[in-house]
Amino acid sequence: MKELVKTLVTEFNDKEYAHAYMEEFSNMAIAAQIKVLREQRGWTQKQLAEAAGMKQERVCALEDVDYDAWTIKTLRKLAKAFDLTIKMSFEKFSSGILDVSKISSETLKRTSREEDLKEFSDNEFGSKEIFWSQQSVITAKPRPYLAYINNTAVNDIKYREPTRKMA
Repeated sequence: MKELVKTLVTEFNDKEYAHAYMEEFSNMAIAAQIKVLREQRGWTQKQLAEAAGMKQERVCALEDVDYDAWTIKTLRKLAKAFDLTIKMSFEKFSSGILDVSKISSETLKRTSREEDLKEFSDNEFGSKEIFWSQQSVITAKPRPYLAYINNTAVNDIKYREPTRKMA
């Protein structure tokens, strides 16, 4: 693993290569996760297609690691069928390299909303990991934050208005 990470760090000095590699990895990871989630639930492609409101042939195409025409709309349909949510974000290349080094069928599995929320509730709502951070984050504008931001929970975020210079 460490050798792979070192190799990718070196190879990612080439900007075009880095972007192409991560694009291919992202396509593969999405396709693989769709298949892993389907199999985790014991579904056939036809059953997933019915749950997502699409044809079986479409699911087959989406599970192809060479597929690259993803749409947010399609991913949302799949998320709803799997009873999950989608998380999309811009990431640093170092995070992507670590993702490459850690990917496996186990890391791609996710529990459904009901199972997840029950476990979350049983674990005191993640109180130790999420809600009681030592750091505060200051943002430029008040916005609803519903997630962990820089290891800081929602209730730790403070707001300030940006200073405006008069012309």
